[in-house]
Amino acid sequence: MDDYAIGWAGKAMQWLRFAIALVVINLLFIAGSIAGLIVFGVFPAATAAAILLGRLRAGQPGDRLVRDFITAYRAQFRHLAVVAIPFQAAAALVFLDLVAFQTTALAGSPVSAVLLVLLVVVSVCTLLAGLSAVIICTRYRDSARAIWRYAFVLPVVSPLMSLSLILGLGVLTVALFQFGVLMPLIGASAPLFVAGWLIDHRLAALDATHPAHGAVRNEDGALPLAPAGRTSLA
Repeated sequence: MDDYAIGWAGKAMQWLRFAIALVVINLLFIAGSIAGLIVFGVFPAATAAAILLGRLRAGQPGDRLVRDFITAYRAQFRHLAVVAIPFQAAAALVFLDLVAFQTTALAGSPVSAVLLVLLVVVSVCTLLAGLSAVIICTRYRDSARAIWRYAFVLPVVSPLMSLSLILGLGVLTVALFQFGVLMPLIGASAPLFVAGWLIDHRLAALDATHPAHGAVRNEDGALPLAPAGRTSLA
């Protein structure tokens, strides 16, 4: 009876640590984005958060989330700011398309239907490619051009992954809006956790050298940004 109680208590503590880690990583993502003036900071912050979430999925949450986040955030900051450029351009296109759609819809123009389709397609493609780029950057060091090519192609050649990701993020969005208090607590951690799980699983299926058991620490305690001996997507 005592072992049974201790077992449940241990599981409860594990879930509590998991929830706290999600909240801390979300706050670190927000802080990193702001530190990089949003435009330059979102991608480095998302990649650093995805690395920590990868360790969380592997059952290795770590006791130095802040230090590990800063290490990963600073390691590729300039590189990831460059990687983010086409996704920022696509986001700007989505915004302009949204404005044009609202204008034509109010005017009753039939063009609004075309703009709506374009808006949905560009938004979904940008989201899938952007998340793919973030997760790829947690595993590989490569040129921005190679990452762009891989990130835009991966969702197309992996329809099951893309569909699962869209459905998973849709369900998660509904759940977060149903429980509004969760939005500021795990608003970034939860989507990155789900995306990392699905995309990393696909990367593991495509790459025999992929560290399927999650990220591990270097001797100095820092998180590696790419698996040992595998730094290229080629």
